[in-house]
Amino acid sequence: MRRRQFLQNLVSGASVGGLLGCGRRLTARGAARRGRVIVLAFDGMEPKLLRGLMMAGSVPNFSRLAESGTFTTVTTSDPPQTPVAFSNIISGCDPGTHQIFDFIHRNPQAKGSIPVQPFFSTSHVAASESPRGLSLGKWRIPLGASASPELLRRGPAYWQPLVKQGTEAAVFFLPSNYPPQDAPGPGKLTCVSGMGTPDLLGGLGEFTLVTPDAPLRGKKVTGGKYVYADLQGSSHRAELSIEGPENFLIDPQKTDGKIPRMEVPYVLTRDPERDLVKIEIEDRTILLKRGEWSEWVALNFPTAIPGSVALETIRAQVSLPGMVRFYVKEVHPKCEIYITPVNIDPLRPVNQFSQPDELSEKLARENGRYYTLGIPEDYNALRHGALNEDEFLSQAYLAHSEREEMYRRALAEFESGCLFYYFGTTDLVSHMFWRDRDPEHPGWDPEKGGRYAHVIDDLYVHVDGLLGETLDTLRDDDTLIVLSDHGFTSFRRSVNLNRLLYEQGYLVLKQGVKSTSVRFFAGVDWAKTRAYALGLNSVFVNLRGREREGIVAAGRDQQLLVDKLAQLLVDLRDDEQDGASPIKTVIKVAEQFPKADPHIAPDLIVGYNHHYRIGWEAPLGGIAKTPLADNLEPWSGDHCVASELVPGMLMCNRPLQAQRPDLTDVGPTLLELCGVALPGEMSGRPMIHVS
Repeated sequence: MRRRQFLQNLVSGASVGGLLGCGRRLTARGAARRGRVIVLAFDGMEPKLLRGLMMAGSVPNFSRLAESGTFTTVTTSDPPQTPVAFSNIISGCDPGTHQIFDFIHRNPQAKGSIPVQPFFSTSHVAASESPRGLSLGKWRIPLGASASPELLRRGPAYWQPLVKQGTEAAVFFLPSNYPPQDAPGPGKLTCVSGMGTPDLLGGLGEFTLVTPDAPLRGKKVTGGKYVYADLQGSSHRAELSIEGPENFLIDPQKTDGKIPRMEVPYVLTRDPERDLVKIEIEDRTILLKRGEWSEWVALNFPTAIPGSVALETIRAQVSLPGMVRFYVKEVHPKCEIYITPVNIDPLRPVNQFSQPDELSEKLARENGRYYTLGIPEDYNALRHGALNEDEFLSQAYLAHSEREEMYRRALAEFESGCLFYYFGTTDLVSHMFWRDRDPEHPGWDPEKGGRYAHVIDDLYVHVDGLLGETLDTLRDDDTLIVLSDHGFTSFRRSVNLNRLLYEQGYLVLKQGVKSTSVRFFAGVDWAKTRAYALGLNSVFVNLRGREREGIVAAGRDQQLLVDKLAQLLVDLRDDEQDGASPIKTVIKVAEQFPKADPHIAPDLIVGYNHHYRIGWEAPLGGIAKTPLADNLEPWSGDHCVASELVPGMLMCNRPLQAQRPDLTDVGPTLLELCGVALPGEMSGRPMIHVS
């Protein structure tokens, strides 16, 4: 195991659970006689859109699969968010068991001035109580692990009983599985984590745009920052640096809590006449034309600790490896360079995101370096204008092509057991281009709509080719399942729940605090606040004993408030849209998920109607100007609505016995197909029965 001191900064997770279930023991050879099981997951693939393309003859391989077996919808999760949906798939259980209810969860007992602290729901890092270390002035050399990662998804994982019973399981890029769990047993687990895997800085990805636009100098936005460099002078040259994580060897107690970031310097030089840029970084020189991507560039962020050469001889970590890609947006008249988030380098991984640990390196040696960031498609760069639509699409296809090549190799080497492979580009492209196919969307631009209206269709056609390659490799006794975790709808209007709660007196601010200035709940008067919204679909009661400064008594008072809030939400009307109902359903979590952990779960799950979704301020504790507003963001399609509005799609080359298949049935089906008994914790049921 490598040293992982930088885990202090990561939003990450680690293994929980153990071997689950027991049943008829199968050797790997016995499992092979049942035929291979292959699952392809295309995140967010909309069944109505897919059916239309099938009818038009645009996706012949999807039609071919449907004709050979089954094409139907599948009930998605409540709420229909990817971390929740894939937790349902992995565990064979609903959120009441796996305890993932949203992209965003919260610590209701946070220290400091704000008692409610949001975090990414599937994992976190718990710092060691007393990390050992050797102090040398301002430097501190850790002598043991300074943080322990924890996976927050609970319950079983379908591959654990597979491996226990001697079956091979390969799991590639599944959400809600960072870092991947081990699965002891005579079988073999190969696993690479997906959504939730952080960048080297410990976040979900931060791009850099080098630009000569003075108003953008030093600007920071969600998921990115701007660096000023004017190459229009006589030298056409700029000396810059790529910013990495905080220097993990500096003792904050010796520097007044201020820890500098590690940096890798580089030099940009543009050709004074041609559309050509030279990048000099470490020991490399890279020449890129306008509109060209670099290969992955390996970086080494130095700590600059004295005696680093000597320390390296005893294998002390004195630097941190990472990698980036450069993209030349423009050279003349102004020079702009986009730099990807700093990814973990799979050839030199400082943190485990594969199982076994060396798998990430093996894949990079065979296929080349690849995006390790959990969501590689840089939607924030498109949202903030650092990439335009064409540039975003080129980046998305670049990431997708890496995954495709790795899938082809995995499929070619797959001899027995169960292979589950996830593709996320279908989801991100749908999020960013749905308005271009929806003339009723407030952000629809007639000029752009004509140009990008078929972008999502084009991607479906593209992955149809990959499906065709898979179909051509199937053996007679193989089972192929193709699915999406949810569908899609247009996101035209924002519902700002905290604004609604504020106007109705449930969320109260301290005297003198302007509502539109509130971020991360700063300024909330918790002594008077009875309810708040957090995440994409969640509403919480400020419960005494659960929230640090809760005021609502558990029991009858809590239930009365939950009932009032549910009624308030379903009664909401949009006067600007002829009195439309923005909210279709409200789930009372204690009733629908009685096994839910009350310290984790929200009290209410809000199911929005078609064309509505939570606004941009509320998920992390902000208050917008109005309860309802037009959504003018490029992020224009969504699925975080009432689950019945966005079912996923399900295809199989075999008939299904299930009348109403559910995502929780996927894991049990894989076990049935491999001849392995279901763990008692699984609530789903096999959709296919093997005699």
